[in-house]
Amino acid sequence: MNIQLNKIAPDRGTLKMPNNLDMLIRKAGMMRKEVAERKGIRPETVSRHISGALNFSIKDAEEYAIILGCTPQDVLFAQNAVPLFGYLDESRVTLVDPSDAEIAYHVPYPVDDYRRFIMASHTPKEKQWANGRLYNFCSRAVKAQIVDPSSIMQLCVFKIAKTKIIRFGVVYPEPGGTYAVGNSDSHNNTAQGVVPGFDNGEQNTGLSLAWCTPILTCVMQSELLGIVQKDQ
Repeated sequence: MNIQLNKIAPDRGTLKMPNNLDMLIRKAGMMRKEVAERKGIRPETVSRHISGALNFSIKDAEEYAIILGCTPQDVLFAQNAVPLFGYLDESRVTLVDPSDAEIAYHVPYPVDDYRRFIMASHTPKEKQWANGRLYNFCSRAVKAQIVDPSSIMQLCVFKIAKTKIIRFGVVYPEPGGTYAVGNSDSHNNTAQGVVPGFDNGEQNTGLSLAWCTPILTCVMQSELLGIVQKDQ
């Protein structure tokens, strides 16, 4: 029995996949209309290339790269966007409202799906100079509901067990499986290694933690590193 398949020849000159075009346009400080004019196409075509609704050719990538001052590879290979987990105000973290549209940031380096950002958004005027900082962490411990061993004596984000309280601080182990936590972020005046009281006199010793994970990086000027917010 012979079975015949209808073969459709692939379009070898086109690619339909996620791309970095939107991020690179905004990083270059340009408008889609301006890019379209330089490329000799309609702004609607640029928008369709960005969304993937229109097939993307290698030649297109090369032309966009010339306009945007990057490489065709930069245009073609999409970077993961890091979701915003919450906002830091002094030592407290307020989670992003899950009912709102996701806020995420494209970063110019490979990241896995577990990376998250916390943005500094301090209310006290003396700490507002640090607002906009992005703290990066891995959310595996959050998902697993564990205290990551690498958290010990490091700046961390953690959740106090049986509460909705999420804080920043340096974590110190105590006998019996509890933890002491100090305010040793650079936004505070306390010295590294000291275990002071938290803001508003909150408990800082004998704490049981639902999860805890270390802060991996702090980005002070994200725009200078090419970190841009993802379009919603």
